[in-house]
Amino acid sequence: MPISNHFISRGRFLLSFFILPLVGCPLWGQQWQKKQLKSEDYHLWSTMDLQKSSEDGNWISYSLNYEQDIDTLFIRSVLNSKTYSFTKGYKTTFLNNKYFVCASEGSLKLLNLRNGNINITKDAVEYVVSRTCNRLIILQKSAEGKNILLIKSFSGQVISQIENITQFALSPKGQYLLYCVSFQKHSYLKLLNLKKLTLDHVILEIDQSISFQSSWQKDDNAFTFITVPDDRSPHVLYYYNLHNRALKKFNPSAFSSFPEHTSLTADNFRKILISRDSKRIFFAIKKDKVVIENHKKKNVEIWNANDKWINPQQNKEGSFAYMTQLAVWLPLENRFSQLTSKELPQIMISGKQDYALLSNPEQYEPQFDYNGPRDYFIMDLNNFEKKLFLKKQEGENAVVIPSPAGKYISYFKNDNWWIYDISKQTHLNLTQKTGVKFKAKEIILAPESPCGIAGWTADDKEIIIYDQYDLWFFDSSGKNYKRLTHGRESSTVFRVASSSSKYLINNLYDGLNSSVISISKDIYLTAAGQDGKTGFYSWTTQKSEEKLFYNDSYTDQFRTNDDGKIFFFSEEKFNLPPRVITFRNKKAQIVFQSNPHFEKYHWGRSELIEFYNSKKERLQSVLLFPANYDATRKYPMIVYIYEKQSHLVHRYKNPSEFNLNGFNPSVLTSKGYFVLLPDIKLEKMRPGISALDCVTAAVKKVESMNIVKQDKIGLAGHSFGGYEASFIVTQTPMFAAVVASGAITDLNSFYYTVGQQSGKPNMWRFKTYQWNMDKAPYEIPTQYDQNSPIRFADKVQTPVLLWTGKDDQIVDPKQSIEFYLALRRASKKSIMLLYPKENHLLSIPENQKDITLKMMQWFDYFLKDDISTNWIKEGI
Repeated sequence: MPISNHFISRGRFLLSFFILPLVGCPLWGQQWQKKQLKSEDYHLWSTMDLQKSSEDGNWISYSLNYEQDIDTLFIRSVLNSKTYSFTKGYKTTFLNNKYFVCASEGSLKLLNLRNGNINITKDAVEYVVSRTCNRLIILQKSAEGKNILLIKSFSGQVISQIENITQFALSPKGQYLLYCVSFQKHSYLKLLNLKKLTLDHVILEIDQSISFQSSWQKDDNAFTFITVPDDRSPHVLYYYNLHNRALKKFNPSAFSSFPEHTSLTADNFRKILISRDSKRIFFAIKKDKVVIENHKKKNVEIWNANDKWINPQQNKEGSFAYMTQLAVWLPLENRFSQLTSKELPQIMISGKQDYALLSNPEQYEPQFDYNGPRDYFIMDLNNFEKKLFLKKQEGENAVVIPSPAGKYISYFKNDNWWIYDISKQTHLNLTQKTGVKFKAKEIILAPESPCGIAGWTADDKEIIIYDQYDLWFFDSSGKNYKRLTHGRESSTVFRVASSSSKYLINNLYDGLNSSVISISKDIYLTAAGQDGKTGFYSWTTQKSEEKLFYNDSYTDQFRTNDDGKIFFFSEEKFNLPPRVITFRNKKAQIVFQSNPHFEKYHWGRSELIEFYNSKKERLQSVLLFPANYDATRKYPMIVYIYEKQSHLVHRYKNPSEFNLNGFNPSVLTSKGYFVLLPDIKLEKMRPGISALDCVTAAVKKVESMNIVKQDKIGLAGHSFGGYEASFIVTQTPMFAAVVASGAITDLNSFYYTVGQQSGKPNMWRFKTYQWNMDKAPYEIPTQYDQNSPIRFADKVQTPVLLWTGKDDQIVDPKQSIEFYLALRRASKKSIMLLYPKENHLLSIPENQKDITLKMMQWFDYFLKDDISTNWIKEGI
């Protein structure tokens, strides 16, 4: 039944209310006696995931997910707040503004949005929707264990059903269904026209059980598939043309170029793909199992100093000679070529899928960046000729991207964006004439990186490129360019907004493909200011950017309806849980407020604080106030550090005992702490020293406000923040207690360790990233010593709590152990916690709860003089 304007009971209370004016809290204009937040209340909080809207924008779906209770999917009317819910609902779809379908608890639920009736298909395994034919295709598991394919109308009426189905695939336009029927040890691959259900055509009959991996041509003109039989039989590749009903089979033995001891395979990473023009089929091949197993047999590891990659990285990446390769078949001409190889193992495909970009990430190894440079070769997939077109190019795939119409390759080199004209074989520097930098602080802990591209206009006529703040238009001739937005003047960052269902940049094999951006209609932009404000603008060729919704809050989860005239998003503040807002007819309305019970509790608030480091550089920090703040009192404060954190000023954090790193600002403020999140500007060769400078300046700024107890300030940080906390505690007695977790404590030894997750030497973290030392420890030993916490362990005057996962794959736990031993040797107050079977962040719930509690007890002990905790009292 519909639920409207009353409480929904599911073991907790969820408030359902009508659309409200867009105003601040309190949301209902009601006043009640607020109460102190307690740990037993934390289970009431949920996280909200905004999912989809109906085609006309009158309905939305969202889910509420709980830590210790049942997650629920909701469908809500934007017009009158009528609400429906499905327990554990997922995979949601709106159908023609009349129906809504989702998977829920092993069944498929089809909701009639007009009358609230629900059609249930039990034991549903999978479903797809054909909007072209108004069909709902459902794979159902029968009581006998056999699969049945149900074809239903959008109203839920069964139109047809097929038994003994094992697998199916819907064509892109939704007119055809490819499916496999298996019985009596026979498999039949069939094609069904969903508009004419009587036309059921057998494509292939095989005398054994199979599954298949398929790919459709984008206009439903053809498809390709590879059969996946049992281990005793080989995979077989086929091509089928729907116009002439011709089935072609790929025969490896017909090609002398097909490599020996190699077979076809269905690979999830190198999936089968049919080109847009139906001329080329990309598929995976690999060495036979016996060959691979013989290669892996080793009695001893040999580490050569001249190896391209060290042994652990080689084991992670795999041997290029024995890894899965990508090949191409031209079925209309019956030609074949292997594309990737030991020499050129990585591949991108051009927008029209008629060229391949090949490279080798090992080429210039050994080197000491995360991704080394490489040469790029371009191969014409009509004649398989290849030539070098880009030499010693940075290896990040985000800086080499083919255009969608297939005419150009965009790339970032020498601090500028270039395009390579494939047909003319020419390179053009697009951005040099602007005099503007197209690099900025984009990635956490990286000094600078390219700001990226948004996409291309139709037929590759123009490319849209980002600088630090704005969007720029460059025509592909290089003659004309224009700045589209005016963010630099107000320090506002504009970016093209994309919904979760349509990403601007997509992965394809080892590279990225960009999307087409239409400039004939409004383009929605996200906007973020240095003052903490965020929101959305629109841009047109006539009006430039126009403010739609821009508020002193954090906005996220952008979604649009089908015609793009209505959009939805979530808005939150530190003291306002996320709420769903719709924007239509130039007006914003609240559709749903998550966690409405928050109004019953005392809560803190957030504020951006400006401060200056010793070089007089302007920085910001987020100051979170204690719940039920009393201006006549002074409070203890906990400083949590990493790098840039000012963008977190409006992030809402559910109170919880289950935290990956033990830190929860909402819990801390509810317990009477100020929390400070300062920005840190890291300097080259001075990571620890610059962190000390910025953090102490931020703390002194807050101390000058006369609101905190200066002798009751704590410091905490995890990972790189753990390093900073470890270093800072060796340099100043400013803090009364410190927690450093997953910390790097000896730069010299960490430089010479291997990251267990990546298999790479950690030297890349010191080149131009994180520590930004540029040189090795033997080249600048003084700088390494001056920034290593362990070198100053004897100077520590503050109790230090260390913790790490014993199976940390990012930071070797020996780093914490070494610092603990140094502190122990110097007779300092210190306790270390080691969590077995845990990685860099804690994943086991009881451990998450344990570290959250222990961190709180640690700070309570030293900042609130609560000395009742025995493990601390006995440990120090």
